[in-house]
Amino acid sequence: MTFLDFDWDGLIPALLSGKADLLVADMTPTLARGMKVAFTTPYMYTGSTVFTKADSKFKTTEDCKAKGTKIAVLLGATGEKEAKKAFPDADIKSYKGGGPLLLDAVNNGQADCGVNDVSAVKGQSTAYPAGSFTIMPDLLSKEPLAFATRYDEPDLLVWMNLFLNQVTIDGRLQKNLDYWVNSDAWKKDH
Repeated sequence: MTFLDFDWDGLIPALLSGKADLLVADMTPTLARGMKVAFTTPYMYTGSTVFTKADSKFKTTEDCKAKGTKIAVLLGATGEKEAKKAFPDADIKSYKGGGPLLLDAVNNGQADCGVNDVSAVKGQSTAYPAGSFTIMPDLLSKEPLAFATRYDEPDLLVWMNLFLNQVTIDGRLQKNLDYWVNSDAWKKDH
């Protein structure tokens, strides 16, 4: 097995071109994406959240709605769509790449706030000193996350769904979510 790393907006093209066989990313199975790739059953539910630098004047999601607020989002991600809807008067700044770019933009003052998947924000913010960011408690959306493959790989899709079913039943999925997503316990081991 070979693991590949692509910018967010390159994931589906890499899959469709055959550079990758499956996507194991925190991707929301939207209807538009479902026209291109075949998604597994969801392995978890999450949503888009707003985050700021801890010492920011923006203390609530409502504060971020102020005209001219600079909000960092990932190009092509569901957070980009959610931010445009939730903050119509803001200056949405779309970044090409991965979630750490959004944290860097907020941390360096290039953006006032960021919008991304809450599990990604929580996990990626651990690379900074504790207390660097404020993650707003309310979510802009609730979304499933799933893996994906090409429609011309139905056997792989069936296998991935069977795998997700098995690890759900035997508890491995929840154990991994608790370790990697719902806590920062993994930091002590890596």
